[in-house]
Amino acid sequence: DAFADYLPRSALSVAPRAQLPVLIDFPSFVGELERYAGEFDIFIDDNGGVVRVVADDPSLPPILVKAVRDAFLPARFAPGEVDGFAVRSRIRIEVVFDSRSAPG
Repeated sequence: DAFADYLPRSALSVAPRAQLPVLIDFPSFVGELERYAGEFDIFIDDNGGVVRVVADDPSLPPILVKAVRDAFLPARFAPGEVDGFAVRSRIRIEVVFDSRSAPG
């Protein structure tokens, strides 16, 4: 596995940090549900570039997976560190898509 040496958050002294907020566009599509949630592994190289985005849930609609990939692949991070050295890392995030109106 080419990504086996990407360290999980638990192995890092300092977690990767997004340099700017990562905004995910909610694509227009007709889905069966009003709310979708999925976990993703974000692989970040030792220069802070995102090199891979993997969805954990294969039942998540592909258009939503693409929206997450499109948002994270161009994002820049301060890389994760171990003892002051930048390393390849992976973080796990949860993304929620909710088409219901906000209260208020």
